[in-house]
Amino acid sequence: MHILLSLVLALAVMIALVFGIVFLGVSLAGSAGKAVQHGPMKSGLVPRIAFVLLWVLIFGTSFGMIGAA
Repeated sequence: MHILLSLVLALAVMIALVFGIVFLGVSLAGSAGKAVQHGPMKSGLVPRIAFVLLWVLIFGTSFGMIGAA
């Protein structure tokens, strides 16, 4: 019974983390989209940070610095 409870709790935590990461990614993409549409300097601080993070992820993955084995 203890093992089953541990498995259920681990699954619940994993699902909560996945949903949290997905919603954070959606909000980050929305803010970066606002910065792209209005320009990064006019859109405010949060969209500007999201815009920079978006380009860091794009260039980091294309140069192999992020996700390389």
